[in-house]
Amino acid sequence: MSRAFVSEGGSVPQVFASAESAESAANLQRAMDGKDYDYEVRPRQRGGYMVARLSKDGEFDSWVEE
Repeated sequence: MSRAFVSEGGSVPQVFASAESAESAANLQRAMDGKDYDYEVRPRQRGGYMVARLSKDGEFDSWVEE
């Protein structure tokens, strides 16, 4: 199973209703730890948007959690 769909540690990935709210959260994450990670807004198949945390080489690391 892809690591992109596995939640570790019992945390819940945050789902946003709009792309704008997800982008706002991504910008906040970039301000906090943007030197270590990149962030990307991704649409969900079931509606809504999630923010992916990416390593600097572009590999998926985790979802931004609540």
